[in-house]
Amino acid sequence: MLRKLLQYSEKFEEVMSVILFSLLVILCFMQVAFRFVINFSLSWTEELANYDFILLVYISCSLCIQKGAHVRVEIIDIFVVGRPKYWLDQLLDLVWTVFIFSVGWHAIAIAEDALMIGKTTPALDWPYGWVYAVIPFTFALMTVRLIERMVSRHQLWVAKEEHL
Repeated sequence: MLRKLLQYSEKFEEVMSVILFSLLVILCFMQVAFRFVINFSLSWTEELANYDFILLVYISCSLCIQKGAHVRVEIIDIFVVGRPKYWLDQLLDLVWTVFIFSVGWHAIAIAEDALMIGKTTPALDWPYGWVYAVIPFTFALMTVRLIERMVSRHQLWVAKEEHL
């Protein structure tokens, strides 16, 4: 059961990124088509495209963490090797994890406050609290991916140490 869940979770960000990007293209095409061809503007497509883009960015951040494709200073990798590199990478990922977790944790309070106020988005009439809930959800996903990366790096290091 857990193995199947992990298999699905590995592809979650990829599938969501494709879906969200496809939706973004469709929404932008609709905006242009309606505005310039039909001469009628749909306000909800612009708003939905904005929220879709925001979700796409955060889901893609999680995907980049999973794939190890985040922008980083790689000059350290040239000069630091072996055990110090392992510990430096673990420390940097730990600091990053704490930061991501704390931002996500504080975003929960912001989303809850927005739900309590009851204000809604202009065109879609969605509660802002649900829109803001994207941040805690995606930052929790990023936190999980960072922890997975640290555990995986540790397991590789232990296996490497056993063979020496």
